Amino acid sequence: MSAISKIKWKRLLNELTFLHEENDLISTVISDSNQDFQDYYQKFCDKMSFDIDRLNEQNQDRISSLYGHNSDDEDVESTKKLLEDTYNEITKYFEPPVYSFEEKDEEEIPDNEYEMTQDEKEMHDAFTKLFRSLAMKLHPDKLSSSLTKEERNDMIQLFNKAKKALDERRYFVLLELAARFNIKTPRNYKQQIRWMKKEIGVLRSIVEQQKQTYNYAFAECETEPERDALIKKFMKQLFKINF
Repeated sequence: MSAISKIKWKRLLNELTFLHEENDLISTVISDSNQDFQDYYQKFCDKMSFDIDRLNEQNQDRISSLYGHNSDDEDVESTKKLLEDTYNEITKYFEPPVYSFEEKDEEEIPDNEYEMTQDEKEMHDAFTKLFRSLAMKLHPDKLSSSLTKEERNDMIQLFNKAKKALDERRYFVLLELAARFNIKTPRNYKQQIRWMKKEIGVLRSIVEQQKQTYNYAFAECETEPERDALIKKFMKQLFKINF
């Protein structure tokens, strides 16, 4: 690999690693702030004398259509349950998500939800081989009997980490572990560069979408007026209430 290609490969690897870490952190923020958002929403409605159950009843068709659920047979209780069970969906976008209802013939619907590209297959094959090399050092059955209980547990945790990384296509984790244990890594750099560019594009889109959730926006609010403004925006979207 030329020096220029190595620089490009390393830069993309660092960016991909960062985006995965950023996405994980944002997902945690969204999950942690979900209940806080709901509690503040209830508090705001109480303060403004809004009856949430009544609003849900009056807008159950709109709520269902906005978030892709069939409301033909729904009653007030099922709409309320929808709000409670799928709150992350309902608070998910500043603007309602767009759903495609284009009909397809049965024979056009693939058996699998997703089929990997040739690059993805070859990448997975290459890193599966790397995982197997790591497993020779980390698998519980391969560990030395001279290891302490703590050392053995650490190695098993690393094995599980490597297996999860392979399953989730977080190949950078396998590269980090390979460097740690001095294991030869795949040399298909041009293919890795192509794959990383594509993954970075996908992750950037996911991160930006995550940042547009109400839960994330609520976590960023620092003052009560900011939180009130966000709740008003949410209620305008959901119930068409103008404040």
